[in-house]
Amino acid sequence: MNTYEQNRRIEAFIRRKDAAGEGYDAADKAFIMQYEGSGGQGSKGASGEGVLYEFYTPDWLCVLMWELARHYGYREGTVLEPSLATGRLLQHAPRESDCYGFEINPVSARIAQIMSPQAHIYPHYFETAFMEPPRFTSRLRRGVTWLAGYPFSLVIGNPPYGRHVNRYSSYFGRPPLRQMELFFLYYGLELLRPGGLLVYLTSSNIIRSGHAYQQEKELLGQRAHLLDAYRLPPVFRHSQVPTDILVLQKV
Repeated sequence: MNTYEQNRRIEAFIRRKDAAGEGYDAADKAFIMQYEGSGGQGSKGASGEGVLYEFYTPDWLCVLMWELARHYGYREGTVLEPSLATGRLLQHAPRESDCYGFEINPVSARIAQIMSPQAHIYPHYFETAFMEPPRFTSRLRRGVTWLAGYPFSLVIGNPPYGRHVNRYSSYFGRPPLRQMELFFLYYGLELLRPGGLLVYLTSSNIIRSGHAYQQEKELLGQRAHLLDAYRLPPVFRHSQVPTDILVLQKV
């Protein structure tokens, strides 16, 4: 059975359980956590924008990213995952951590809430963290964000890759951040407390791009120190995109 077919089975299972008002036991949770993003599954029948960017973080890599967060000083405080998929990263958070997350795939967001019921999970684009709720038709007039967990001690995640073009991107023309990776880096840092950590799995294009994103990288350098970086082989099931782990600390 391919990933697309497995996803459809899991979606039907969740609809049936939720409609019946039933809970999820350990076996149910193990089953729904097999849900994967639609990334690279267009030829199998998947559709929508997720085909371009839904590549979910392997469990072993989630463990490694949390090890890096702890190594570089995360001990306590609020945690944000700005593109959380099924919440694999949040499942490795310390039990006492107050966690927040955004996810636009409604099935993935539902799975994340099932797996991490105490987390604050919003089925919206990350951009809405900086916009006026509840309609999100304008930028916030006061303050940085409406998120109660701000400022965060840790922003951790695997943001989408590619051009920053979606229903909200026109509200974020300044500074110009052409790639989603750059957008998530810049605005993830905006939500950190001074000294807070950002740990991202991101496209290698950002680091190895030479002068292509020089202005954006200089802008990030004004807001954070690069503590560590690792070049990885391809890590996603249906993509050969090279990736890096970046660890930054807000100044």
